[in-house]
Amino acid sequence: MSEGYQKINAESVDRWCAEGWEWGEPITHETFKKAERGEWGVYLTPTKYVPHEWFGELKDKNILGLASGGGQQIPVFSALGAKCTLLDYSHTQCESERMVAEREGYERSEERRVGKECRSR
Repeated sequence: MSEGYQKINAESVDRWCAEGWEWGEPITHETFKKAERGEWGVYLTPTKYVPHEWFGELKDKNILGLASGGGQQIPVFSALGAKCTLLDYSHTQCESERMVAEREGYERSEERRVGKECRSR
């Protein structure tokens, strides 16, 4: 299988992040703490949050985040008690995810980027 499209995707997202792309900005410590208190939201579109009832109770739920690196969604779900696994092609997005997890002290089951592996426990 050719990894051409994966490499193009990863390089594009990495470049967008370097240019200040809003979806490449990790959440703040304050946002994480709010999520722990039940004050949270993840975006469906750039201006609209996903309704909480679409997720149901997140505590102990297994969540697979596809192309959801960047330290935005997985940290919120982790703060709510979900067990999260992340897959993202972008090295930059994986690194943002790792930085937030280390800062906040939660674990993701693993994260990987196809091609070069970006993995943690």
